[in-house]
Amino acid sequence: MKRYWRGNDRRCWLMVLTFVFGALQTVRAENTTSSWAVINGRNITESDLATVNNGQTARTMQSQVYQARKQALDTFIAEQLLVDEAKKRGISREQLIQQEVEAKIPEPTAAEVEQVYNANKARLGGKSLEESKPTLISHLKGQKRQTQMQDFIRSLRRTAGVKMLLKPPPLNVTLDNAPARGPANAPVTIVEFSDFQ
Repeated sequence: MKRYWRGNDRRCWLMVLTFVFGALQTVRAENTTSSWAVINGRNITESDLATVNNGQTARTMQSQVYQARKQALDTFIAEQLLVDEAKKRGISREQLIQQEVEAKIPEPTAAEVEQVYNANKARLGGKSLEESKPTLISHLKGQKRQTQMQDFIRSLRRTAGVKMLLKPPPLNVTLDNAPARGPANAPVTIVEFSDFQ
């Protein structure tokens, strides 16, 4: 569940964001030359990991770094859009969220509450529908709030023309000894990933 920072938390968030991006830049600058371990006097660097599991370890690390950056960037963009929209309307960020999110969350219907109750009876410790209602209503409102917030942020992103310049890491696929059809020098290669279990 995404959490959007409020009040003084924003300053804390900016510090965390600065730290994350700074740390990631430091890692990127050092990653191929800095030693991560020493074995019998030989330095082990990130580039050595490219040979482990056909490079899967290195690709996983790059993917995780990208996902952390993207998540931080998405959260930062969402916060900036909320602040900018609130300023444009001449209201506080909290008032904006009240108007565009909280006020637009419909009350859960009896049918929705009953459906969630029936789907989760085993986890409710034998409580009746009536005993569980406050918890279930709170849960459903939380889900609807999250959906409404995401929809509102999406609309703000469209209006602001947000462009993501952060690129995912390239996917380098090695086809050595892989079954293939067609000429090796074809102008286009299509790779099918499948999992046989």
